[in-house]
Amino acid sequence: MYKAGKYDEALAMCSKAAAVSPNDFRPSYISGLVYMALWKMKSASEAFAKAISLKPDIKQIYYFKASADRYRNAREDSIAAARKAIELDPNYAEAYEILGEVLAIGSKDNDGAIEAFRTAIKLKPDLFSAYTQLGIHLDAKKDYKGAEEVYRKAMELDPRKMECRFRLGRVLIEQGRLAEARALWDGRSSDKVNTIPSFISLLERAEKLKQATDDLAKKPNDPEALLQMGLMVMEGESWSVDGRQERALVYFKKALEVKPGFTKAQYAIVKAYIQIADNYKDKNKNVDDELAKLRRLDPKLADEMTEYRKTYSGSIKVGTGTVDQ
Repeated sequence: MYKAGKYDEALAMCSKAAAVSPNDFRPSYISGLVYMALWKMKSASEAFAKAISLKPDIKQIYYFKASADRYRNAREDSIAAARKAIELDPNYAEAYEILGEVLAIGSKDNDGAIEAFRTAIKLKPDLFSAYTQLGIHLDAKKDYKGAEEVYRKAMELDPRKMECRFRLGRVLIEQGRLAEARALWDGRSSDKVNTIPSFISLLERAEKLKQATDDLAKKPNDPEALLQMGLMVMEGESWSVDGRQERALVYFKKALEVKPGFTKAQYAIVKAYIQIADNYKDKNKNVDDELAKLRRLDPKLADEMTEYRKTYSGSIKVGTGTVDQ
């Protein structure tokens, strides 16, 4: 029933089985798996704890409890369960992997997590998820060389050479190695990605920014080049508050200095301030002032920005559902 996705039936059967044989760990164990599938992690953790109390020598139960505790952010409980699984089997690669994930939660020092991921890979060289995690944490420490080595090793082991391919591409983009990143994209065998923004979005954005930078270097006082540079600087995810709009405004304002009445630059200034004001309400006066300037230049574009102001939201929308913590 669990494998068929019939979770209510599975739980009912587990309850009956536990009543018939209260000392059998399996009903609690299976209940834990069902609760995890339902994303009821607190219930899952409790079920695994019950199974452990009945059968304390099975490493997989500790692993699943560590996973459930990890997803409900019970850091210390998860660490304890993962370490117990490793105690039962020092070669349990998956337990080292979950340990690495948990050690990284709320920690400013990821060395312990990195060491756990390295151990997982050493024990199980085809555990590709551990390569991904290790690379992410090395990247976060700005160890681009280390992250690149990890991602390339994963690609080498993968027959389709897709594992960690796009992660490697991101590392190359961070270093400005855009031609190499483009070659990675062109050599792909799949477009499937699980990250937002996607690798190709980041790559195209970086390529456009480089082109705008090169064009501006050739014509430092050209209003169109200044406008395009500002637009490329302002490109990014709507929910990312990283000051890019403020940096873009420098180019837009300079374009207006060079070419007074440059409508496209004024339009861009209004758009930038609308985005800024979404997070900093005190900037709404700037929006009002700049929008009035745009209206004098082009009423139609001003109407367009007025509507944009009403509808723009840079926030990530969160559902109203509840989660069993």
